Amino acid sequence: MALSIAVRRGSLVSFLLLFLCSCTTTVKPKAGAELLDHSLAAKESESRLKNLPPEELIRSGNAYLASGNYQLARLHFAVALEKEPGAAALTGLGEIQRRNGELNNARGTFGKALEYDAQYWPALLAMAKVGRAQGDNQTAIEFLNKALAVGPENVEVLTEMAMLYDNLGQEAQAEPLYAKVVALRPDLPSAHNNLGFNYLLQGRYADAIKAFSRAMALEPGNSRTHNNLGAAYALNGNEEKALQIFEKAVGKAAAYNNLGYIYMTQGEWDKAEKSFKHALDLNPRFYVRAQENLDRLNRMRFKPGK
Repeated sequence: MALSIAVRRGSLVSFLLLFLCSCTTTVKPKAGAELLDHSLAAKESESRLKNLPPEELIRSGNAYLASGNYQLARLHFAVALEKEPGAAALTGLGEIQRRNGELNNARGTFGKALEYDAQYWPALLAMAKVGRAQGDNQTAIEFLNKALAVGPENVEVLTEMAMLYDNLGQEAQAEPLYAKVVALRPDLPSAHNNLGFNYLLQGRYADAIKAFSRAMALEPGNSRTHNNLGAAYALNGNEEKALQIFEKAVGKAAAYNNLGYIYMTQGEWDKAEKSFKHALDLNPRFYVRAQENLDRLNRMRFKPGK
């Protein structure tokens, strides 16, 4: 029985992450965008940048980093580092490496940043994220504890710690951290969404509905929240409401496909099959995804020993 529950939890988490949550990921720019970035960087006057104070260079670098323009972000951080070596510029360069998947290089760069300032929380948090990405949970916990010692009410650090607990299957330990973030930032939609996701993992679907509903009230146009709320209603047994919400986010055929996948993770084979077939009937062009899920369902359903 324990194995069955673990498998279902893993499948549900995978579904929520891949199909519903759309959790933050690094999207590499297309070839054309890369050329555009290079062109923009070439137009930047290096002499002008060298006349700017390091603080302004780092502020601009972080703005470019947030917008996904790594070329210009790197240029600003590099010039800042030349003018005044320090933790902030190195952390910016390391963050570019982390987002590009260069985790070992990023770890080294963040380590150099901490040599300048052992209590620079962005570098401590970044080291924890690298550790989690590499499956090095001990390192992640070590650096998160250091970051929390610096800023016990830092919502970014609290959220990362909670996410780590979720990944370790320790949702009950993650919950008070998410709740603390909500208390600190009740106006932050992602805080309520994260708490709702934790409730989903704990099987507390009614609580998840409340959390996702609050997130949606704060940010009505967020498709991630729509999908998470739909999942919560489906898992709570309200198929009609789940379909209504899914449909607003992804369309009717995809809504039935999502519902079918949730049923499949719960071992409700007949309901899953019915939903996948309905998705196919509604939109034959949706055939590939729904048919793949239907084939997966049949493999799971008729696996020897079941």
